[in-house]
Formats: sequence, structure tokens, C-alpha cells
Amino acid sequence: MPAVPKLRRRRAQPPAPKPRPRSYYLVAGVPLDEEMDCLRALPVFADGPLAERRPQLKVRRASTRPNRLGFAVPAEFRLSVTAYPGIRPGDVLETLLHELVHLHVGRAREAHGWHGPTFKRVLGQAMREAYGVAIPIPRATLHGTYADTIENLLGETAKRAPGEPFLRSRG
Repeated sequence: MPAVPKLRRRRAQPPAPKPRPRSYYLVAGVPLDEEMDCLRALPVFADGPLAERRPQLKVRRASTRPNRLGFAVPAEFRLSVTAYPGIRPGDVLETLLHELVHLHVGRAREAHGWHGPTFKRVLGQAMREAYGVAIPIPRATLHGTYADTIENLLGETAKRAPGEPFLRSRG
């Protein structure tokens, strides 16, 4: 009697993730999901993957200020921003854009591939396009370099309507 062939089981597709409540993305008054969608439309990102598809966005919550305010995983097209007590809108906006630039640039083939000259140039251009922050490209890429300037600009334009993106150029 011939052997009975084994039947292959189909692997079930993982269920689609449940939509998160709006409050999940709200950090320091910034709706990160909405802001990310606006930022993806910037001219600096027009020739990259951000223009074509939306990355996965996670919000981590910490009880104290962490060492890593955010991170990006280009290979998985996802990013994370950490909320912590005392975080300001400028900190959130800088971190979100910083991580989006990582997804756009990836690891450049140059010295300091993650935060080298290419990353710094693209981040500077993105900051100008998004928030009107035109400061000299900083030597260090520590978070906070642009946040103070963004905070000052937000103070000048505090007349933002609820639900209006923080993004400077609204089309």
C-alpha cells in the first residue's frame, strides 16, 4: 500500500492590528499619527518610501526620561517615539521627524552611517520644510538640538486651532 501524502496546513494570516484609540497617539498635545501623515508629504521625502507607504508607529510610555527618545527600524519600516513626564511638544516633533529621516535615509555608506553627513543634511532640510527651523547643521545628533527652536516657534504661533497639524507648511 502506498504511503499517504501529508497534507500541508495553510498558515493563517495574522489578524490585522486593531485600530488604536486616538489617545494612544497623543503625546504632549501632539497627535503623532496625524503629524506623521503630514510630515510624510514633505518634499524632502518625495523620492523615498515614506511618500508611498505609512510606517508602523508605536508610542512607548516611560515613567522617567529615557536615554532613547525614539528609534527607527528601516528594515521593518517602523518607528517608535517615547512619551515621558515633562516631554514638550518640541521634543515630540523633533523625535518624530528624526526617526522619519532614519526611515528615509537608512544607514548611509559613509562614516557614522546612522547619523553622518547625509542624515544631518536631510534632517536639516526636513526641519526647514516642516517647522521653519533654519539653524546651522549641528555637529552632534543628540535629541534636543532642534527642540528648543521648535518650542520657541510654537510659542510665537500658539494660535494653532485644535486638530490643526503642527506642520508649518499646510499646503
